[in-house]
Amino acid sequence: MGTSATAAVLNINNLSIQFKIDGNPVPVVDRVSFSIAPGEILGLVGESGCGKSQLALAVAGLSPKQAHINLDAPVIPRRTAMIFQDPLTSLNPVMKIGKQIEEGINQKEKGRRKKEEVISLLEQVGIDEPEKRYEQYPHEFSGGMQQRVLIAMALAQKPDLLIADEPTTALDVTIQRQILELLRNLNKTRKLAILFITHDLILIREFADRILVMYAGKIVESASASTIFNQPKHPYTEALIRVSSLEKSDGRFNAISGTVPLPAEYPTGCRFHPRCDFSEESCSVSIPEFESENGHSWACPIV
Repeated sequence: MGTSATAAVLNINNLSIQFKIDGNPVPVVDRVSFSIAPGEILGLVGESGCGKSQLALAVAGLSPKQAHINLDAPVIPRRTAMIFQDPLTSLNPVMKIGKQIEEGINQKEKGRRKKEEVISLLEQVGIDEPEKRYEQYPHEFSGGMQQRVLIAMALAQKPDLLIADEPTTALDVTIQRQILELLRNLNKTRKLAILFITHDLILIREFADRILVMYAGKIVESASASTIFNQPKHPYTEALIRVSSLEKSDGRFNAISGTVPLPAEYPTGCRFHPRCDFSEESCSVSIPEFESENGHSWACPIV
């Protein structure tokens, strides 16, 4: 699904993640496969509760100890960095920004050289007066500037892959656009592969090269960004595009009926069928196989 394994900076085959609830194994991610090429931006999209963050934590090696992970022959880059949704809770409130960024720099670097590299990183992520900012604490930064600091911390590790988990959710629209432009610039100048996770398809329409659509622990569609928007095949993808668009002419907002099921309550057959406007009787029984055409894959037999 996507880039060949030999060219990939990241190649995931049949990743499954389970947690035990009341002694029973419950799947939160179910046999997910995908790859990312060097310098590619891959969007991972789905509603809250679909397993996106658990997948990201597994790729970054940050899964909680109670998670049981199965994975076939992975290709995972040695240098993977991650930025999270809420920058303020990700930063140490009692440590100066400069020192926090320094922690990601090679320990062989000496004090003065580390500081110079931090100042350079702050400049690269668009923070004015970096020498002054080096000595400040997180509460002295706005939300958008805190997110830029987290990006600088990630870049300090010189990653091959950057995982961005809903990094713009807490920001207003203008700052969101600035952060996306910053990430795109870093992607181009550093050939940095990015896995960008969001619930908002419209947000990454012009940002991602390819998009994976995830529902209830499974990937249900995969294609280039332009194909996803111009020729969506899975009803869930169509619904996400609809709810991400502007409100209806009568002033009401679009919505998908129902909610994402809890992992312990996943339905049989297609997991989206209870919420799908096109479901048939067979959808509640048969697990849909992937169909593919010209790099476009989807798991729905009725389209």
